[in-house]
Amino acid sequence: MKVLFVWPNKDQWGFKSMGLSLLSAILKRAGHEVELFDTTYIDFNFQENTGVRSRIKIFKPVDFSAYDVKKKKLDLEQEFLKKLKDFKPDIVGVSALSDEVDVGLKISQITKEWNKDTVVIWGNKAATMAPEKILASDFVDYICIGEGVEFITEFVDCLVAKKNPENIKNLAFKRPDGTIQRNPLRPYFQNLDSLPYFDWSIFDERHFLKPYDGKIYRGGDHMLFWGCPNFCTYCINPHYRKLYGPSAGIYLRRYSVPRIIEELKYLVKKWKVEFFKYHDEDFCLKPVAQFQELADAYAKEIGVPFVAMANARNVTEEKVQLMKKMNCVSITLGVETGNNRLRKEVLKRVETADEIVKATKMLNAAGIRTSAFNMLAIPFENRSTVMETIALNRKAEFRYPNAGFFFPLDGTELREISIKNGFFDGDPTATFQNGRPTLKFPDITSEELIALRERFVLYIKFPDDFIPFIERSEKKDEIGEKLLDALYQIYDDCVFANDGVWDAHGTEKELVDGLKAIAS
Repeated sequence: MKVLFVWPNKDQWGFKSMGLSLLSAILKRAGHEVELFDTTYIDFNFQENTGVRSRIKIFKPVDFSAYDVKKKKLDLEQEFLKKLKDFKPDIVGVSALSDEVDVGLKISQITKEWNKDTVVIWGNKAATMAPEKILASDFVDYICIGEGVEFITEFVDCLVAKKNPENIKNLAFKRPDGTIQRNPLRPYFQNLDSLPYFDWSIFDERHFLKPYDGKIYRGGDHMLFWGCPNFCTYCINPHYRKLYGPSAGIYLRRYSVPRIIEELKYLVKKWKVEFFKYHDEDFCLKPVAQFQELADAYAKEIGVPFVAMANARNVTEEKVQLMKKMNCVSITLGVETGNNRLRKEVLKRVETADEIVKATKMLNAAGIRTSAFNMLAIPFENRSTVMETIALNRKAEFRYPNAGFFFPLDGTELREISIKNGFFDGDPTATFQNGRPTLKFPDITSEELIALRERFVLYIKFPDDFIPFIERSEKKDEIGEKLLDALYQIYDDCVFANDGVWDAHGTEKELVDGLKAIAS
């Protein structure tokens, strides 16, 4: 049977979907044909007020002029119809995130208008979190809720045999009376070692381009450890675990070291991989004994540099040294907020501020680049809590601190908190905007939050003498604009040019005097 996966990718590039990589391999192993329709390089004319100046630079720029990575203004319907006519799929499988739903639904409509007998099924996060929203469309037949590892072959084989699939576990669909039926979920898949190696043949070659530290590498994406033990209120993982219930088996799963090393060796050789990004929720979650086994084997047989994410609570000196041995070049830690009450009671993060600082300093000392995830405009945010987040990032001395605006995802506890407390109206059509807060607050405006995000890195990287001028630059007047221009120039010369570390080259007093002159 022919299966056409659709990735209505809005703006992620240099990345290969791990779910599609695995599902394609599973279907091909079962004898089915698989191709991918990828929207990454189609310009949809998204009109988004980013609210953030492009002049703020964090990571070293990369020259992509030798690669055709610019989005093209193409007609989506025309392009997708061409793919349908060329491949003639029996099944179209849409894998979408929440801000990709509209594109996915348009593709579903095009499919059904091309051939009403082609089966349209959705999976991934958006479908699992809000299946009713997807099934409200007349152009979607089925949804896979949760993991599709075992579901996908059973579903396709059922269609091959011309049987009704409506009793398959993990399936959701709309009954003739308009009500939604959700079938029970099968337990979590446990035997990761039995899975086929990732199939990257379905992806555009440009998804192998991995920018890092000013260079372009040929990159790969993988996940060695499945699951997360935490219950952060903004994350979909708790929702997944609630859906499955306590009898679904072990949620935290991992490949054996020999098995994953063999796959990584295969991928490196077949695809000439020079760099990996491991998407484990917490790369340091592994027990020390397995970490040691992995580090020894990876250093000996793979050696490819990589980046990963970790929770500060699980970062130890021993694990830092093991990651260094493996050729880990960068770790990103989740900070989210510097306010202790919000971190513990609202976000339900487990790590403390002291653990974040300690972990960052250990990684910095080992020569592993440190990045930080920070969320602004979370429920109960105000200027004071934002400044606490800035202060924590300053104290920890993250090399690359990033800040984004919180979005209340369907099915998450923090969405309900946002609605209950009047920060969000629950609009089902709301989508994530990179540069504007979704929530509204009584004591801080969206414009002030945008200004703080715009100056977030300046507040963190600049010495105390510069803080009054950064504050003054938030005012939208002629002096504020001139100060901001001057501050950006100082940032470029004294921070960005020094790989994220402040160095005024002995001119700090002169720089302050220049800002005073502008402000006077």
